Amino acid sequence: MADAEGASAQPGAHGAHVADLEDLRDAAHDRAVLSEARVVLARRLGVPPAEALQHLIWLARDLDMDLAEAASLLVKDGGGGAVGAVAAGRNAPRAEEATAERQVVLSEAEDVLRRVTAEDTGDDAEILAAVPDDPAARAVLDGALDSATHLVPVRGPDGRVADFLYADLNDVARDMFGRGKEELIGLRLLQTDPGAVLSGLFDQYVEVLEGGPSLERSSILYSTAQRGLSRSSRMSVRCVAVPTGVCVTWRYHFHEDRIARRLERVERLALIGFGEWDLATGEADWTPQMLANYGLAPDEVPPMPHDLPKVVADDDLPLVEEAVQTMFSRREPVEAEHRVIGKDGTPRNLWVFAEPVLGESGLPVSINIVSQDITRRRGVERALAETRRQMLKQQERMAQERRVAVTLRRAIMPDEDEVEQLPGLRTAIRSMAAETTARIGGDWFALRRLPNGRALFAIGDAAGHGLPAAASMARTRNGLLGLSCTGEPVGRLVGWLNDLVSSMEPPATGTAIVAEFEPRGRVLEWTCAGHPPPILIRDDRAVPLEAVRDPLLGAMPEWEYMTVATRLLPGDMLFLYTDGLVERRDADLDERIDRLTGILQDCARQPERMLDQVLARMGHDRAADDTTLFALHVE
Repeated sequence: MADAEGASAQPGAHGAHVADLEDLRDAAHDRAVLSEARVVLARRLGVPPAEALQHLIWLARDLDMDLAEAASLLVKDGGGGAVGAVAAGRNAPRAEEATAERQVVLSEAEDVLRRVTAEDTGDDAEILAAVPDDPAARAVLDGALDSATHLVPVRGPDGRVADFLYADLNDVARDMFGRGKEELIGLRLLQTDPGAVLSGLFDQYVEVLEGGPSLERSSILYSTAQRGLSRSSRMSVRCVAVPTGVCVTWRYHFHEDRIARRLERVERLALIGFGEWDLATGEADWTPQMLANYGLAPDEVPPMPHDLPKVVADDDLPLVEEAVQTMFSRREPVEAEHRVIGKDGTPRNLWVFAEPVLGESGLPVSINIVSQDITRRRGVERALAETRRQMLKQQERMAQERRVAVTLRRAIMPDEDEVEQLPGLRTAIRSMAAETTARIGGDWFALRRLPNGRALFAIGDAAGHGLPAAASMARTRNGLLGLSCTGEPVGRLVGWLNDLVSSMEPPATGTAIVAEFEPRGRVLEWTCAGHPPPILIRDDRAVPLEAVRDPLLGAMPEWEYMTVATRLLPGDMLFLYTDGLVERRDADLDERIDRLTGILQDCARQPERMLDQVLARMGHDRAADDTTLFALHVE
């Protein structure tokens, strides 16, 4: 693209500008850093990534910094190696065995159903009709508190009992699938409940019918199936003979089973074990998790209270011995934390609570004890403490880096009240470094009175943050000031500056607006390298100047930048700024520039007052990014 130094640009729409790309890139960078930090912390702590993110949020809050800054500290510190890492945890319980067991029940039940369904049931109604009144059966049903049924036999051609018919049920009777009196009367037992065969209860009912002793089972595991569904529960069952058949009463232990399952899950998920010592008999009753907490096999005998120190780590022996002594002498509950050394030599942290149960004499007769394996928690705490210590060191290093960067800026950039006044222009500048260490960037500005009587001014932003951005800013600004001595048009100056930035090590990019002002004809010649366009305020109207969208500095080497000429009038105001003034993570960039344009339209026409009013009304955030403002009044 050749220079178009004679072209003129009228105020117009600012369109989409490269600052959008910078904003998206910064946002993507923050997300990538946060994701990497979460993985690093998860590896250090031995926890899932979701839990690591919560710990990262707590660390950021504890260190009084935003989440992105904390993540950056953690990533910069390096993710190599686990610091006090612990075993991540526990796999979800596997259900393959239970599924296989249900499949076996279904298969066997289907075999029974196929056999009994093939039998002729046409005479069942006649069998029931022929059953005489049976006061004994009615008394059993009326007196039963649990589910009860009166069963009458169905005999085959050989006279053997082939099945039973439900002759009657009490009002509370429910089978495993919730069916009651209305659904079951008149049906055969094995067709509705093949589990009676699978469990052997059917043969026992027949034995009771044929003169055997009454049946009473206090707790059996019972499984049955119907229409592709299997159900299991412990149950209590009783069967007695009556003149016309048998009466069966039963109760399913759904509630007790549910409580037992919940207790087992609590023990497994929280690694909590329960135990009881009977001091009179010398017996100990420990749950499987209690044995596991102390590294004992299910068939090993638990130690008694006075033997407990034998399984405790040597360093913790005094603590445990004192707790046992306190429990017996003062007869009060005690709690303590101690370590147990496993058979593989790995220590395990246990929190223990024990209380004595006192007899009528006031002496302990038994001891109740609860233990919880808190090894994982202590490992996470140690790793978090080490991570926090490393983050504090990294924060200190970054604070030192910020001080160096700020010092470098001050050494290179002139004070705002000492800037050179340009011919034909009255100038005001605000240049503010970000207060947050991780966000200090590469904003810069430059002013120079040229030998030919023209005025050179520029504003730019070196990409990135921290000391690298400050170094890139210094080289870019000094390079421009050196090139300006050639007297070449600004388009060519920016082209050379682009080549300079492209050759930097490490590689760098940035945005800039470079302009020359000819005071006699009040002509502004300017070039935009990916920077938000200047805003012109004229006759109570503010609009962004229409810019040629040339690429960022350092993005495309050997690019020829366009020079745009804009004629200004006495009293015009020109406003330049960096993206720190308008970019917000939660707002659209074009909308923010539109808001800035509206504010400038209502601002005072004195440069200093204009900058103060813009900063106040735009809600400028010093912590978010560097910000530089430039206001020029045409005389």
